[in-house]
Amino acid sequence: MPVSIPPEILNLIVEQHREDLKQLFSCSLVSKPWLQATRYYLFGEIILYLGGPYEARFLALLGHPLCTFATSVRKFWILPAQERELSKQVNENIAQLAKLTSVRTLRIHRQKMIPPQTLSVLATTFKGVTTLLMAVRFPAFASAVQFMGSFPLLEEVFFEPVRTQPGDFPSGIQMPARLRSVHLHSLCGHERWFADNRVPTLSTLSIENIRPLDDIPRLNEILEIFSTDLRHLTLRFASKTGDFDVQVNLQHNTQLRALEIDLSMLTRRHVLPVISSLRAPHVETIVWRNRRVFNLSADLWAGLDALLADRDAFGMLRSFTIMAKTAACNPRLLMPLCDALGILCGEEDIAAAF
Repeated sequence: MPVSIPPEILNLIVEQHREDLKQLFSCSLVSKPWLQATRYYLFGEIILYLGGPYEARFLALLGHPLCTFATSVRKFWILPAQERELSKQVNENIAQLAKLTSVRTLRIHRQKMIPPQTLSVLATTFKGVTTLLMAVRFPAFASAVQFMGSFPLLEEVFFEPVRTQPGDFPSGIQMPARLRSVHLHSLCGHERWFADNRVPTLSTLSIENIRPLDDIPRLNEILEIFSTDLRHLTLRFASKTGDFDVQVNLQHNTQLRALEIDLSMLTRRHVLPVISSLRAPHVETIVWRNRRVFNLSADLWAGLDALLADRDAFGMLRSFTIMAKTAACNPRLLMPLCDALGILCGEEDIAAAF
């Protein structure tokens, strides 16, 4: 008689191989309990190319009376055909995906515009989504916001309207009531709408591709509007040549708990000018992503060390992490005060690839 493994132990065994599809397939062939345990990882994320060669096969499997993987799908990535217009059949195919009731993360990518009716079908089919990654071209910014607002349970959005005209700010459209995290692909004018229409739950803001010179006034304006609402802030700067300091006004964001500054696209830039205005006594973690060289001015290192080691200003700071591919010098020697307080991460973390 075969030995029965407790579900808790079985799940631990399968979880050890969650990134190895070959091992998961082998485990799924052991027995029915093993099949049920591996299905959670095998079908956890699905990528569907609408109009692709496997679309009909996937829909046939999903519509089969004996289909058992539908509830295991939690992340769904839709890639509509890029080179041709979407047919009416696409709407019917998308509607069949309503059987994927456990999907909480939806990702859509298309360089061309998606018809409004298709967007409506997507929102209806995946109405339980809590995380939305949208890299889609819209006729105007108002259409992008309207699509985002059609997901009532949305908590996190990655907002990237591809080649979309800013236009006038939409009126009568409210931000999802549960939205807590907004990730903006760039500063193109639409960020002001998110700031002016933010909901009380919105506490995390991430902005990428910030132009170090051109976007700073607009960035400072947005940070001032968000003010004390932000708890987590990530700023990623785009590539720019020339001799300049990246200076950001963070003095209004006094309730920050976590701050990440990414200068890895810039050459020889120190983080001190970026965070010198920080007035957040409750901040707990600060992450600085940089290029491989650290042979910068000793005055900058000394200023950074004194700033972060000030217990009156940063009494809650527990971790200052430097992320770079390789370190040309040891930051521990350049920041002795932070090192003595145990704030500075270990050398293996400082030189970790990111």
